[in-house]
Amino acid sequence: MMKQMKKKQLTAAIMTALMAVSASAYAAEQTAVHEGTETRDTYDLAPVEVEGQRAPEKGNMTAETASLGALGGANVLEAPVNVTSYTEETLKKSFVPTRGFLNAATNNPSVMVGGASTDNNVELQIRGISFNTHDILLDGVPGMIMMQNQPTNYIGRMEIIAGPNAVVSGIGLQQSASGFVNFVPKKAEKQPNLDITTAYSSSHYFTHGIDWGQRFGKNQEFGVRINAETYSGSTTMTGEELRGRDLYINLDHEDAKSKTSFLYGYDTSTHHGMPEVLRISNANWGTNVTHLPSAGSVVKNFMPHWALISHTHRVYLLQHEQQLGNHLSAYMKAGLMQRDWPGYITSKPWLQSDAGDYTLSIDGSSTMGKTSRRVFMTGVKYDFTSGILDHTLTLGYDYLSQHSQSNYAPGSTSSMTGNIYQGLITDPGAPFAPEGQWYVGSKTNFRSIVLTDSIETKDGRLKLVAGVRHQNIHTRSLSRTTGAETRSYDKSANTPTFAALYKLSPRTAIYANYAESLSTVTVPNTVVNKDDVMPPIKTKQYEIGAKWDMGSWASTLSLFRINQPTAIVNASNYYVMDGLTRSQGIEWNVYGRVAPRLNLMGGFMILNAEYERTQGGLRDGNQVFGTPQFNATLALDWETKAKGLNVYGRLHHFGSSYADGLNRIEVPAWTRVDLGTQYKTEVLGYPTTLNFMVYNVFNKMYWSTTTVRWSEGGLMLNPGRTYMLSATISF
Repeated sequence: MMKQMKKKQLTAAIMTALMAVSASAYAAEQTAVHEGTETRDTYDLAPVEVEGQRAPEKGNMTAETASLGALGGANVLEAPVNVTSYTEETLKKSFVPTRGFLNAATNNPSVMVGGASTDNNVELQIRGISFNTHDILLDGVPGMIMMQNQPTNYIGRMEIIAGPNAVVSGIGLQQSASGFVNFVPKKAEKQPNLDITTAYSSSHYFTHGIDWGQRFGKNQEFGVRINAETYSGSTTMTGEELRGRDLYINLDHEDAKSKTSFLYGYDTSTHHGMPEVLRISNANWGTNVTHLPSAGSVVKNFMPHWALISHTHRVYLLQHEQQLGNHLSAYMKAGLMQRDWPGYITSKPWLQSDAGDYTLSIDGSSTMGKTSRRVFMTGVKYDFTSGILDHTLTLGYDYLSQHSQSNYAPGSTSSMTGNIYQGLITDPGAPFAPEGQWYVGSKTNFRSIVLTDSIETKDGRLKLVAGVRHQNIHTRSLSRTTGAETRSYDKSANTPTFAALYKLSPRTAIYANYAESLSTVTVPNTVVNKDDVMPPIKTKQYEIGAKWDMGSWASTLSLFRINQPTAIVNASNYYVMDGLTRSQGIEWNVYGRVAPRLNLMGGFMILNAEYERTQGGLRDGNQVFGTPQFNATLALDWETKAKGLNVYGRLHHFGSSYADGLNRIEVPAWTRVDLGTQYKTEVLGYPTTLNFMVYNVFNKMYWSTTTVRWSEGGLMLNPGRTYMLSATISF
């Protein structure tokens, strides 16, 4: 009965939204003014963003442009997809130690944060589908970002496209089929900058950073942007300590016919005592564990202080765009990422009883790993006119490889017991973790060819996109003892995209799209067809929506449906693609300057994510674990009448969800409030910015469900009240 009521509520909300779209579009059409004919730009290279000193038209929290992968750059309100572009200002105001960009990403109501810890194996969820942070793009290039604590001081913009789209982004290493996240690095602007920042966070966490940018040459054709920082200290989670440093250098050159950039990045960190997920087994729930413990009554960390994750990460990224003629241009992107894990000693505790007892076993046998990734992307763009239509054809080739090495030697195991209300009870110390023989565990190669046509009428009212990506996925698993191939996957598939946007008036547009993404399937060894190689899974999205550009603010309303096939074991013990997970819902995003001194950013998502065809029908009709039926966020930035003083506030609500697919472990809804101020003044004649932020003002402790696809039955304890105080001096 409850599920039927929820479905009726969702249907009513969708119908209301559709009527609102129709009414708004009709009203806008009645008052539309004449639009002039747009002039076609025959040089289709994306402009270099060097005017960062000017405040964005729609406030300071979102940008008006975004990079759409293979489709190139576009105005977010003229793109036939739901895309949001968050500024450096938003990233700064949302930063929490060990949370990095994750807190900023949840300004988008489509995005939910889950994971296996605050630092490792972190995943997002976009529209109810998992997104692994390994699949984040760096300036449109895949494979350059790693999991773990990710620095954001060198990021100038973060772009999020909701919904699968392999044509735009290609397949990721973790084959996320939920959306598109892109980090755009800072580049030197026309006005030079030298900013030095010192920040303090409770408890006793310090950050020191520098940001320097300068352009050189007769026409400022050369640019240098350097970001560096060090950080160390303890967090609000008991026993958690983090220290590290990073350096990112971005060199670029631009002239009338070309653009070139080279990015070098280095970061390293050591993370002790990082909080982990508290897991509850299906066997224990309902027997030894009958209710969810109160998040406000448990200790703030279940892990020993010696638990360890450390990493060193390097990235080299070269990009070049060249105009070959009035209508023809070419591009090339090449990247190398290297990641070392010199230490990895961690695991996840298991809850055993209503009394709060838990067990924890950490194996020291495998503690080190190395990963290298190589990327090469190239293609051409050709502009031409056919009647009343302007076309931009793009033909591209992408190659991505990954080699993963591990170090294995038999080590000891540390077995501990604890109580979630008291902490660890028995702690024998860190396990013995010897260095053993290095071996290549897996090799992965992705190759694809993409063809797109972006079409626009002369008056700019109609935009069409059609594209297809042919993709080959080749993965090999190797024996750690012999190096022989133990399992192989080699399959190809085509993924199309179709999208359209039509301007009903200068301020109102409607759009629709269809898109697909790919992921692979590994057949388990316990079934009859264990040696089969399954074809790639195609996750499909259908979306319609409307966009409003009101000058100083804008809004997007989207309705979507995503079907993701899943594998099940049939009655004959065959592994078959007969399962299905469906996510459908409505999203509303709004951002901009809604009043002369008030910037706003936020929205909501109503989501119905259900299992439709499951193993033995046990989950049919159940809510997908980790997904709420309602998610909302609202951020306000008020420029007070006091000179230089801004007040910032953010409200985030996450609806009730389930930690398991059987829908037995219900996790209550939670609401969090963040508040802060910013004061701009001068110290000794130098511009100075002071920031004071309080995250989780009311110190509300709450559980969040994990969104990691392999971590069902997990609960994450979120940080309590956290203070951030920073001072930036500009020279």
